[in-house]
Amino acid sequence: DSEKPVISNQREYRRGDVSITADIREHGGGRQQVEVVDLSQSGFRMRTGSFIPQDKVIFLTLPGYNPLRARIAWHEREVYGCEFVQRLHEAIYDNILQKYPHFGPDR
Repeated sequence: DSEKPVISNQREYRRGDVSITADIREHGGGRQQVEVVDLSQSGFRMRTGSFIPQDKVIFLTLPGYNPLRARIAWHEREVYGCEFVQRLHEAIYDNILQKYPHFGPDR
């Protein structure tokens, strides 16, 4: 009998629900406003009305923070899942969650 690999949906980093109006920019492109709806040290989920191709590299600018380089990992309609090129330091992640708590309905 061959052993089957165990598949897990458990994430390496915890996710926090947020509601942050932020800017993204594609390399060589203009800025556009998005809503970041959840955040982890490894990535984030955002909403935008614009189409961005999968694997495209973008720069996310949260108010008060330097731009963060990320890659579009997936999208479904206006919701995009993005992976940071370099994970967020835990202290920065915690600071963002404290600064932008989410008070809306669960997503």
